[in-house]
Parts: sequence; structure tokens; C-alpha cells
Amino acid sequence: RKGRFTDTTNIATFLWACATVGYTIERLFSGFALIISSKLDEFSDQQISNVSWAYSVANVMSEGLFNKGYAGALASKEKHFSKEGLTQLHQWQLWQQELGSEIELPLSLRKKCRHAFISTSYSESKLQNDVVGGVRAIGLDLDEEVLLGSGYRIDAVVKVGHGKKVAVEVDGPSHYIHRRPTGSTILKRRQVTRLDLIEVVTVPYWEWGELKSTKMKQLYLREKID
Repeated sequence: RKGRFTDTTNIATFLWACATVGYTIERLFSGFALIISSKLDEFSDQQISNVSWAYSVANVMSEGLFNKGYAGALASKEKHFSKEGLTQLHQWQLWQQELGSEIELPLSLRKKCRHAFISTSYSESKLQNDVVGGVRAIGLDLDEEVLLGSGYRIDAVVKVGHGKKVAVEVDGPSHYIHRRPTGSTILKRRQVTRLDLIEVVTVPYWEWGELKSTKMKQLYLREKID
């Protein structure tokens, strides 16, 4: 079993899978940090971006791994990262900002990462349109598909009075595994809250689906947002 987790492919895939399902035990991620550090030059571009993203989700910092040497290893692969890898690295760089770390990717790579992140395609769902319509029906002003400073795009930003704004995320089935948020969902909520300094209110698909009348939906939204 030990041998299985000294191979870079297995390490990267395992940590990525754990983070994806929200299994982010600190002891687990801390335990792998030393192994990854000793094999850093053996990881492919996609493997190292998967690892970076997984630790960002887990929010487990290891100074022995995430240092200027790690940033240098990422920089050396700049020409090889896929769009997916670049988006993952953007979230890793955001994580460094969360931590107040001085570790930065080179400017050219940071720009590529941000561009890949903000250019990810999106589409409005029937569920989202229904919820947005409900917010408007209770008399609240909002902007849809708002691009925040972090690069994240929010379904709606609602103005609730006294200059306060609330980010409303309408989360369909792809945001959950057995009604528990996926790693991507966990990471987005945390980074938007900490970096964009805006409260995130979520509307899970099953809660909305249980509301059988317009009155119930409006009451639900008032309680959620107010």
C-alpha cells in the first residue's frame, strides 16, 4: 500500500478525488506534503495543478511544500498547463492570498491563470431564473452573473439595504454529492467570502424544489437573504 502512494499519478489522483468529494482531513493532506515535496520535479503539469487545487480546497498549508521552490516548479511548466490546469492554479494563488502568503506565481503565469478562470463558460439554468425571479418579486434589487474581483462569477448579487450586498448562489445537483457540497463549491464559497468580502447565501436545488407555492418561495427567500 505504501508503494501505491509513492507514484505521482496515484498521489495526485487520490488527493484530487478526496478534495472533489469534500474529504479534506488535515492529517491526510499534511501526511502527503513531505512525499510531494521530495518528488516535486516528477509531477506532470496536470498532476501538480491537481495537487495545488486539492490543497486549496482542503485549506491545509505546509510551509515545507508551498514555498518559493513550489512556485518555481509551477513557473517552469508555464507553457504546458491546460486551461483546466490554469484555472486550478488561479484558485491556488487565491488561496495564497487567503493565507496572507508572500508566495506568488510569475506575473505572466498569473495573468494566464486569471484569464482562463474568468473565461470559463457559464449558462443560466431554469432553476436560477426561477430563484432570481423570486428575488425580484419580493422587491429586492439585484445584478445577475456578477464577476467579482477574485475572478469568481456569482449568480446574483442582491442589494439588501444600508449599502450591504449579498451574493446568492443557486446550486443545482452538480454542486453536491449526496447533498454535501463538492470541493469546488466549498472552495468558491470560502474564497468569495474571504477575498471578496461578501456574504454568500446558497439556495440548494432540493430546498427550492420542496416549495410548492409562490408564497412559500417568497417567504423562503426573505428568510434566506434578510
